Amino acid sequence: MRFEHVLSPEELTELLDGLDYGLDRRPLPAVLDTACVRTGLHYQLRNGSPPASVTTARDGEVRLFMEYDTLAETGKKLPKFARDLDVTVAELRRILNEEWLPHIQVVKLPPSLRQLDPRALAVRSSDADDYPAAALAALLSPCILLTHNHNDFAALGVHTTSQGVDAVMGVIAINIGEMHVHAVLMVPALPIQLAAAGAKWATERIGPAAWVIFVLAAAGGIYWYRKQPLERCERIKEIAADIGTHFMDQYTAATGEVLQARLQLRACLVPKPEQRSVASAIVRELAVARESLSAQQLAELLDASLRPRVPDLRTYLRGNEALFAQVRRGGFELGRHYRLRDT
Repeated sequence: MRFEHVLSPEELTELLDGLDYGLDRRPLPAVLDTACVRTGLHYQLRNGSPPASVTTARDGEVRLFMEYDTLAETGKKLPKFARDLDVTVAELRRILNEEWLPHIQVVKLPPSLRQLDPRALAVRSSDADDYPAAALAALLSPCILLTHNHNDFAALGVHTTSQGVDAVMGVIAINIGEMHVHAVLMVPALPIQLAAAGAKWATERIGPAAWVIFVLAAAGGIYWYRKQPLERCERIKEIAADIGTHFMDQYTAATGEVLQARLQLRACLVPKPEQRSVASAIVRELAVARESLSAQQLAELLDASLRPRVPDLRTYLRGNEALFAQVRRGGFELGRHYRLRDT
């Protein structure tokens, strides 16, 4: 992709806002399916470290969720996974309990919530085992769905076996691109920051007279430049222009990286529902929150058209202990942490 026009920070923000698909809500929710657990375990056994889906959840860029029945299915399939991967069941259980599950929120969806989105019901008609993960992904959408089963999950917009992993790589690429943008923007700002720090230090040491010295130094620089031969002045201008061009090229490349990564991620997400219910809005707000929320905080985040009364919301949160965990007094999170037991 070529960019003929250099995007200013304001233009880039406006463009990315136009592409807003829930991408600015960090952490981005991701739902893990059993199929990806098997390939993730294979990756870790081969490479000695967890897959990107787990490491991005550990770093806080992705919030990883599993439906309780999906986790139970994973536990039942561990003997098969162990045979396929030529490892003991105990070792797979240890990896999941010690390195995966501490970074995964497990959600028990009641039947009433599973049936809210028709896309989940379409998945159930294809394969009932995929229904729990599909229902959770539909509630959290826009979100990442980590599965290789694109046939059964087609109703949720999954079209390729690598779509979930590609989405995670998109999140990583966005982070790298944003760091590149910040690094490029720091280069021209660094001399100004150093000068400001130097002026502050000098003022603290010798008082207001320091500003007189800085003004005289600046005036001396201007006077020196004007006294240079014409050829030397032109050469100085050329060097300055080259530096400016190089900076703009670096900035254009960095913003292009971010834009392309955002486009990739957007294409790989489960689309948001055409119409979001109150329950779905509550579940998603808790899914993207960086910390637990009280009923009052949660109500303020909900759209006015979906906002229940705070007492009613508090009663709903407290009455669904299998779905919402109260991790502090009046503070709720979506899901809980579980461990696989030795069966």
